Formats: sequence, structure tokens, C-alpha cells
Amino acid sequence: MFASPRARFSRTFIVLLILGTLSACATAPKPLTGLVPGKEVDTIQSSLAISMKAGEHSSGGRGYLIFKYPDRFHLAVLSPFGLTVLDLFSDGERLTCLVPARQTAYRGLLTELPETGRLSSLGLLKWVVARTPARQAGAGAGEIVTAEGDRIFFDGDGLVSRKLSPKGEEVKYSGYRNVNGIAFAETLEIANSYGATVRIVFDDPELNAPVDNSVLTPNLEGITVLPLSEFKSL
Repeated sequence: MFASPRARFSRTFIVLLILGTLSACATAPKPLTGLVPGKEVDTIQSSLAISMKAGEHSSGGRGYLIFKYPDRFHLAVLSPFGLTVLDLFSDGERLTCLVPARQTAYRGLLTELPETGRLSSLGLLKWVVARTPARQAGAGAGEIVTAEGDRIFFDGDGLVSRKLSPKGEEVKYSGYRNVNGIAFAETLEIANSYGATVRIVFDDPELNAPVDNSVLTPNLEGITVLPLSEFKSL
């Protein structure tokens, strides 16, 4: 006996509803477990995808980041063939942009970067990874304001979802997972007050492994060093 069109429609609707529900369950983020209270990020070593945009200009690719708290980092931006296109080093307020193909480095204070340039948002990395004031366990969603005037927003799990500075700089954190006992956001979206943005997606990050200072220091032997203000683009 053949089922009526209405019966077939009802069964199809129910199947689609069940499949949709299962799909939603499969993509819903799992609650983080096994976190170590009070454990912080001291170092990060990770391959990543990076995209930068300022006005009508944009660029992106893959790279590798080595970071040491509170403000030292080495970011290597790679070509599709794995060659280093750009090496960025920061030791606090100073930035070095090394372009191997040109045998040239541009070095100076972060404040010398054009505020509307694509690299300007990378200067916010120290602020992005600054440690968050402790909150009461289980406090859930909410907002706090730091002594510096930063507004920090928390999601329902008590994890930082967004931070906004008095100058209008913003960073969004997403894709949290447990890495070595730490809730680590694998996607960062950084924007300065002029609209220049950087999006970083970490790939299998390693946290708190020893980092030698030599890998955070540029080797400028045989390299022409110019003022950072002269760095325009690749």
C-alpha cells in the first residue's frame, strides 16, 4: 500500500527535523574541561593563517608565531612555497620588519607605523594577550572595566569574548579549546581605531614550551637597516 502524499511529507519533515537537530548538536561547542585554575600563557609557538586589511588593501597567507610574555614575538610570514616573505620581530615598543628577498630590514618604534596601515594592528598584540583580571568562578557572562579603561566582555562560560579599549581598538576571541590546561582562543580578530584589521587563526598551538631569546632576536648581519617609517609594503 502506498502512503498518502501528506503522510510522506510528514515523515520527510520529521526526518529533516531530526537530521537538523543532530547537525546542530554536532557543531555546538563542547564545554571545556580539565582546565587548571590560575594557569596562564607564558609562551606560544604555533603555525597559523593570517589575513590583514586596511582600506582597499588586503593580504594574507600562512606563517609561524613564537611569542614570549609579555611583549616579545617573532612572526614569520610564508609564501605558498614555504619561503619566508617577511619576518616581524617585536621587543616591546620596537618593531623590526625584515624582508629577506631585499636583504633589508625596517626598524623603529611601533608608533612610527602609519595608523591606517595593515601592520598597525599587529602592534596591538601585547594588548591582545594581556592577562585578564581574575573573576569569581562561575560568574558567567558579564563585563568589567579595567583601571586603564578597557572594557572586557565575557561569554556564558566566563571566557573573554571581546575587549574594547578607550581609543576604540577591539579584539574578538573565539574557538576556545583546552591547550595544556589553559582555555586558549584559536581565532583572534584585531581592529585598530582606524579600521585596519588582522585575523589570526592558530593551528595546533603549543603553550608554555621553553623559548630561547635568540629566536626572538633578528639577525641583521649583512642586512641594510632603514627606519620603520620607510616600510610601505612588500
